[in-house]
Amino acid sequence: MAGCVGSPGSAATVSSLPGKSGSIVIEIRGLIGPGDADVFNQSVRRATDAGKTIASVRLNSPGGKLDEGAKLAFAIRFGKLATIVASDAVCASACFLAFAAGDPKFAAPGALIGVHKASEKGGLETKASGAATAAMAGFARELGIPSHIISLMVKTPSREIAWLDTRELHSMAVKTTGNVAQVTGSAAQPDRIADRTPPVQSETLASAPAQKIESRPAWNEFIEKMIALSSEQNKGAARLTRSCKPDAPECAMAVAYQLKDGRQALATMFQDANGNIKRREVCESDAANDLRDCFNWDTGAKYRDVKNTKGEWEQNLSY
Repeated sequence: MAGCVGSPGSAATVSSLPGKSGSIVIEIRGLIGPGDADVFNQSVRRATDAGKTIASVRLNSPGGKLDEGAKLAFAIRFGKLATIVASDAVCASACFLAFAAGDPKFAAPGALIGVHKASEKGGLETKASGAATAAMAGFARELGIPSHIISLMVKTPSREIAWLDTRELHSMAVKTTGNVAQVTGSAAQPDRIADRTPPVQSETLASAPAQKIESRPAWNEFIEKMIALSSEQNKGAARLTRSCKPDAPECAMAVAYQLKDGRQALATMFQDANGNIKRREVCESDAANDLRDCFNWDTGAKYRDVKNTKGEWEQNLSY
């Protein structure tokens, strides 16, 4: 669970990649776990010992161990290293501290950068996780993060996430090219959807005949429009959820919205522990919300989910 305290985590993949003019880019992918800061520091030492300049630290992580994220942030800040979240990459929770420590900081179009409270294993919010959230907020202040973003951090439940929009990123001196994914950070600022792409009143995608993959919009374009639609339907606060499975690390990030006829729909991206996209899907429920038609965004495969007696969705039929 991103931002968790006191629970074991799978180590991220820390790689040194060739940059421009002989420089090095250090990439951190996946859930941040114990020892990742040490591996990162070793990569920095190897690069400097070889006379290489570190061009940037590239981040793609849904979070992980908060104390390890703070250690990475200290190392990045001490080294005055640039941080970047590339297009289609995610940096949330514990990863956000590492990103915020960058000097300078960059976010590419389609990047998702978000914050929320700390939690214990399984997403539980306890006295200990509350203290961890307070410590995280204090460190964020030291990094010069504006108070309104820190407020989002301490108010957003650990099972949800507040994605930062372009204006919020600019307020913390992040350099962007174009617009990052435009997500409303809180219900208190509903006017921020005004400069986004007009939302699409989605027709039934999952239950309709399969659309040719090449004829669909890009995933990020679709998601941005559904986030804007969800924001409009929920008084400026898009219904965004995030969950990770600690025992078998898989993170799901989803946006819920309503179709024109009132039925519920959900667009979800699943990532493994290394930050690789496993699948992207769109699901649309029936009127009773006990059956839903889904399709895999990348392959076009279609299937149907039904709710079991516990109210959980199970795949029942492929077609």
